Amino acid sequence: MSDKDLQVLHQAIGRNTGLVLSLPSAGMLRNHKSRFIGETEGGILLESPPGEEALIGELIKNKSPCGVSFRHEIHKVMFATSIRAVRPGWRLNDSTTVNAILMDLPADLKLKQKRSDYRVEIPRDSEVSIRVWRIGATEYLKQQPSATKEVTTEIRDLSTGGVGVKFVGKNSAAPIICTEDRLRILIKYKDESLIIEGKMRAPIGTQQGDAIITGIQFKKLENDLEGRQTLSVLTRMVGEFQREEMRRVRMGLGKTGS
Repeated sequence: MSDKDLQVLHQAIGRNTGLVLSLPSAGMLRNHKSRFIGETEGGILLESPPGEEALIGELIKNKSPCGVSFRHEIHKVMFATSIRAVRPGWRLNDSTTVNAILMDLPADLKLKQKRSDYRVEIPRDSEVSIRVWRIGATEYLKQQPSATKEVTTEIRDLSTGGVGVKFVGKNSAAPIICTEDRLRILIKYKDESLIIEGKMRAPIGTQQGDAIITGIQFKKLENDLEGRQTLSVLTRMVGEFQREEMRRVRMGLGKTGS
């Protein structure tokens, strides 16, 4: 394992990062949420999934490789290794114990970059602003629409593929917008102004009051030179906020979203 990969793993263990543990069984995988607990005996401690004692015993006997995946910044990190032993009643602190499994240190890690899907939360005091209009199917995107077509919008998070938003209605009524509407999105950040076409995603869960919390999916941007230029600016914006987000995490301030 390279020094860089080892550092990624040590950071995840030190932060008790959440993960997905994949246990092979009858030609399939049983996926369980777990977390890193620590390091001992030259291996890695994970919280043991409940109800899988028999399967784990079989996997230890056969030295079967199991999968582990977790998030690290803009990457999905994956590795496979064997469970060496069970450590029941592992003491986390003076008052807390958990059942743990001890896994061998993996030979290597596989890092898959997810920058295009990586969403950064936008602080309320940021320099980013957003405006959204409903426009017709043949309406020219760059033309300023009528004020009556604008939907009051608050930005929540941003990626190169879309933006998380809250639409707010007027006079305590629900905002006039639906997933079929063609949307003109204006995003301003510092000296940059981007006009992008998109559509509202279907909201998740029950919406209440005069607001809809959802997202906007951008139209594919790589089809022409202008689209690639817009994508380049978005990538730079997301990168700046991602670095600020990581800085806040390292300082123990957490994420500050809208």
